[in-house]
Amino acid sequence: MKKELVVLGLSSVIFCGGVHVEAAPGFFQEVPLNDWSYEAVNGLIATGHVNDYTEQIPQGRIMSRMEMAMVVDDAMQNLKEFTPAEQDTIQKLNKEYYYDIKKIQRLSQLDNADLEKATNDTTFTEEEKAGLKKAAAFADKFSIDGYARLRNDHYLKDTGRTTRANMTHVQVNTTYKVNDNWQVHTDLGYRNSFSGFDELKSLSPSENQTGITMDTYVTGRMADNALGLKVGKWNEWNIYGWGMDIDCDFTGVQLDYGKKDFKTYFTSGKMDLWDNAMGGDRESEQVTSLRSFYPFDKKNDINFGVSWSSAMASRYQDPDQGRVFYYYTHAHHNFDNNWDLRVGVINSDAKRDDTATAATKTKQPGRWVQLQYKGSDLQAPGSYGITADYRYEPALSWPTVTDWCGLNERFFRLGVSYVPAKNILLDTFYTWGREIDTGEKDDLYRFQTQFFF
Repeated sequence: MKKELVVLGLSSVIFCGGVHVEAAPGFFQEVPLNDWSYEAVNGLIATGHVNDYTEQIPQGRIMSRMEMAMVVDDAMQNLKEFTPAEQDTIQKLNKEYYYDIKKIQRLSQLDNADLEKATNDTTFTEEEKAGLKKAAAFADKFSIDGYARLRNDHYLKDTGRTTRANMTHVQVNTTYKVNDNWQVHTDLGYRNSFSGFDELKSLSPSENQTGITMDTYVTGRMADNALGLKVGKWNEWNIYGWGMDIDCDFTGVQLDYGKKDFKTYFTSGKMDLWDNAMGGDRESEQVTSLRSFYPFDKKNDINFGVSWSSAMASRYQDPDQGRVFYYYTHAHHNFDNNWDLRVGVINSDAKRDDTATAATKTKQPGRWVQLQYKGSDLQAPGSYGITADYRYEPALSWPTVTDWCGLNERFFRLGVSYVPAKNILLDTFYTWGREIDTGEKDDLYRFQTQFFF
């Protein structure tokens, strides 16, 4: 009951507190399955000194930061019962989930006071007290997070300068926990552009349109947590997808398999790869992909796979080919607490269409290199990150336009991000872009502010 009321109190803060809310992105966020916290927490639970947790976390079960913080908080309350090595582990976990634990403790104090008042207050009937318990139970199942974004873009081309300014995007994501294995998600977004590009209201607005988006999907785990399912409509953003960034609307099904570190993902459905926005005629493309992810250790991981996607006219691909076969790999190495390196390569068996323009386009593997120094932490004001990227993205061998790289382009990008206060992120970059085969200039400067809740 105590922890149910903690979550109820938090939900009240979220709904009533507006943009001042400090429910950080992360309090309800899932802790990645390969995170060190799972092994560390299970080791503590196995000692029998974590009072409220007698069962270890099942292998493959994904926990939120809130749940993880509750376990760590319980261990902290009984710190003297642990060995010095175990106490070191608890202190490391306490540092990792410090702000999450503080939220739980503060809300617990408030809710304990409210519970005592409600218990002793004869004005509450038994029926009303039962209603409070039901509300607490619902709050334990319902979570909300999101962000508000202000973006300013400037393009510098051979033909002159164009500006797309004052783009706004507000996103609110909700999750209802049906049980320990299944969740229902509804993601609502509002987009607006004051730049005059396209003010047409739309139920499915693009980056340059005004309107509301709604994605609904279900996620769950089966087969003793070994098999995961995601089905419905969602925005697929994944730095590992296809070996590079993906930011596309997707409708279909995704399965992931693996209880341990090695994970395999199968995805099938329709994805908006912006073919019709760049000269093609498809509003969405058929996509089937199979990829695998394996972390060798805490410093190294690899992602590789294949996919079959509809041939696209905007990529100069022969429409009679039907589907194009892509194959790729992406590796990541963490040097230390400051430096990260990512490299990727992708190729395809795409055939050129019979147009004169397609005949001039390069058919080579795409390449990607990214070096990052430090990294912004939304929970750590003053933290920052610096990234340097090089991309070489031939249209014939790269299925999507990634991370605002233009079609059939190569670029070098230098970016900086900074956290001035908790849950506020400032980021900017400059891109020196060139069309691979014509050399036409396509530089891009961006400044962006994001507020998370």
